[in-house]
Amino acid sequence: MKPVVLLALIGLSCLIVACTPEKSEAARTVEVYLQALVEKDETRLVALSCPDYELDALLELDAFQNVVTSLAELNCADSGTEEDFTLVRCEGRILASYGAEQLEFDLSERTYRLLSTPDGWLVCGD
Repeated sequence: MKPVVLLALIGLSCLIVACTPEKSEAARTVEVYLQALVEKDETRLVALSCPDYELDALLELDAFQNVVTSLAELNCADSGTEEDFTLVRCEGRILASYGAEQLEFDLSERTYRLLSTPDGWLVCGD
């Protein structure tokens, strides 16, 4: 490959990477929250939940206790604000195996509400 073409490709690659928006802390928090859910990590799930949302998070966790779960194609991003909350939408699915039955839960059907606190972001609803 000619040096000029190679340099042009490297420059174009750097430009594309530089223009890719960095994921927000709120979006990363939802991804960590969902990972805690499928890993059945109650401590981490509660730590990432607003006090008023903890019971809902634990009920959802309970629904997955006796099944094998995983995340597929997860990608979350901010989608706006509502009062004091940052809204986050995700693409991807939670895959759940109930013995021979395989279920998929589409994450794009939810909008997560997050609140910024001095200790970090908390999931306060969906």
